[in-house]
Amino acid sequence: MKLNLLPKTVDTSGRAKFAFVGGFLMFAGSLVAAFAMAKVSGDQLTKVNDKLAEIKPNYDKVVKVATEADTMMSAPEVKQAVVNASLAKAMLASSRIYPDFYDGVKTYIPAFFRITQMSASAVDDKTSTLNLTGTVKNAQEYADLMLALLRIPGATTVSRAGFQAEDVVVPALSEIDQQGRPRKESEAPIPDEPLERLQYFTDQSVPTGYLNSGNFGITEPGTTKTVRPGESLISVVVTVPKDLRVPNPRATITALGSATGNKVAAAGAVTPPATGTGLTAPGGQD
Repeated sequence: MKLNLLPKTVDTSGRAKFAFVGGFLMFAGSLVAAFAMAKVSGDQLTKVNDKLAEIKPNYDKVVKVATEADTMMSAPEVKQAVVNASLAKAMLASSRIYPDFYDGVKTYIPAFFRITQMSASAVDDKTSTLNLTGTVKNAQEYADLMLALLRIPGATTVSRAGFQAEDVVVPALSEIDQQGRPRKESEAPIPDEPLERLQYFTDQSVPTGYLNSGNFGITEPGTTKTVRPGESLISVVVTVPKDLRVPNPRATITALGSATGNKVAAAGAVTPPATGTGLTAPGGQD
């Protein structure tokens, strides 16, 4: 016995037919879409294959030419020409490194520091040193010089050496000087006895005329002025974050001449110079 609890107004047979028909239509639509996509993909693949067949001869020619070029470039004479050309370009490009560096730092050098020599050298790819030799008159200029050079952009350290102080001091009392007369540290005590004191100051007198001190007064080209009376010749080293490395022609060419196979030196290899590239102040400037 079959018991139907649904109302007579509910007809499930119609909905079942509708679901069956809808599912069939969706299946058919999926098949049509799949065939359409397969056809489009096949057409595109055919076009790509046709294009590939069209450009393959040109590709083969390019590969052949590239292979021949690699063979030619591996010849020693060609390697030498390429390295020489690259080295020349690198040297021309680096020719302004040191002049531009000197132009940049000279504005921070105070006027009271009379430079007799300036040079710079590369430490590594991030650091270089600026080496200065010049004269100052007193301890105050010696101290102010450090503060002035620390104004150079990026300067990390400033080291100095060579200053000789000639300050006036009040000495301790001695047998010949019971007054403690002020004098320079390098001078002898000033006597109390009048005649001895007269002779002392007579010996301290400076002759007039040309003294030939520090090459001042010499006009020959190439003469460097050194130290004037009352000055101290000092050396200063400033560390700055600057890459001053330049191509090393000797190392590059030597490596090229002795290289075999893949051991040819890189063209224009950048290495720190063995010594600083120096710039000497003109002799006529004081």
